[in-house]
Amino acid sequence: MRREFLVPEDAADEARRRLLRDLHDGLGPALAAIALGLRAARHLAAHDPAAAGPLLARLEEEVHTAVTDVRRLASGARPAVLTRLGLAGAVRAHVASLADRHPVRVDVQCADVPELPMCVQVAAYRIICEALTNVVRHAGARHCSVRLRFDGCLHVEVVDDGVGLVGDRDVGVGLGSMRDRAREVGGTWRVEHAAAGGTRIAADLPLAGGV
Repeated sequence: MRREFLVPEDAADEARRRLLRDLHDGLGPALAAIALGLRAARHLAAHDPAAAGPLLARLEEEVHTAVTDVRRLASGARPAVLTRLGLAGAVRAHVASLADRHPVRVDVQCADVPELPMCVQVAAYRIICEALTNVVRHAGARHCSVRLRFDGCLHVEVVDDGVGLVGDRDVGVGLGSMRDRAREVGGTWRVEHAAAGGTRIAADLPLAGGV
């Protein structure tokens, strides 16, 4: 069996690829949520100015958080929200940030998820955020459910009732990033038609080797 080793130039390319992916997975969903919030704030400013102020204040906080996350990404650190809230809390916080700026209703179900290795938490959180970004941008969904379940392996599932998969198009950057996140912790990832219509994204993330 032929083994391949990264030479320094390859290692630099890999580091750049990881950084670009982290920017896409972390900053992308955050900015998408802020853009939705600004759209909602513009509507409120015209129809309910008193309600626009609190929303703009939250958006200002989210911008500061995004700036902090960019700095953390540049230094290789974990997402700040995971450190503060843990995986379930971070997912709920992200869902809450979408709640008043997009009509899709998102339910979060976490069944006895214990403390997990940080690499597994990061993979799960990034997969969920990217999946939700796809839902609000492309799915045309009214409802979405996020499920986290643990039975020695962390099972992540995001299911929406939107338009579903379109044809056999190639895996794009977002879908490819979710797949890579799962593979990097020794897990599996798939995207498929949901049983009742829409799209189902599922990842199984084992804890073996996690740190």
